[in-house]
Amino acid sequence: MAATRDDGGRVPGVWTKELLNSAQGDSFSLLRLAAGGEFTRPGCGDDRVLVLDGKLSIAGGTTGLVSEHRTGAYAALPGDGEVGAVVSSTSGSTALVLAGKRLGTPADDVFGPEGWLESGPGQWFRLLLDVAFDETFDERVVGLSHFEPGSFSPRHPHRTAHRFLFLDGEADDELVFPDGTRHTAHRARGDFVDYPYPIEHQTFSRTGCTILFLHEPVPATAG
Repeated sequence: MAATRDDGGRVPGVWTKELLNSAQGDSFSLLRLAAGGEFTRPGCGDDRVLVLDGKLSIAGGTTGLVSEHRTGAYAALPGDGEVGAVVSSTSGSTALVLAGKRLGTPADDVFGPEGWLESGPGQWFRLLLDVAFDETFDERVVGLSHFEPGSFSPRHPHRTAHRFLFLDGEADDELVFPDGTRHTAHRARGDFVDYPYPIEHQTFSRTGCTILFLHEPVPATAG
């Protein structure tokens, strides 16, 4: 949808689409800027923007400094709740704006070869969240998952709510519900999936694909 100002007026050349606004405090929204588009967003210093294509500039916060970011950048959105961030693009850009707890260290290119860990044959992941897998782990994870062509994840459950945004490629996802019902869905770039809890699933990609994923702890009464 077209972005609007506080007074209700439309912001030319700017479109936003909210994908998630969870009770646990996590949210992320797509932001699309036409060439010359500019958008002011309140910032808290902990929010992040993931550049999906194009180039964008970020200015704001108490310093007013301007930083330039290309596809793959995982950048901080400056701000203190009062002084927000101004996001703009001279040539057009699409980005994902993330808010939540412990979002990870900014990086110049999260799609590059550095920082990925193997999770299985032909599968890789990279966390976008500061997390320690020890006794303090609360099952909250945000990251990227990459499937090489022909790879698959075996059927597995999640003890969390989990959401996927397909960034590129295609995959077939088989869902297995608690009553034994099975459903296979074809996923492609741009699909956002909010999986019900509890559920098991397995994913196979003929083409290869890259996915943004978010796992959140569920309330104790769930399930």
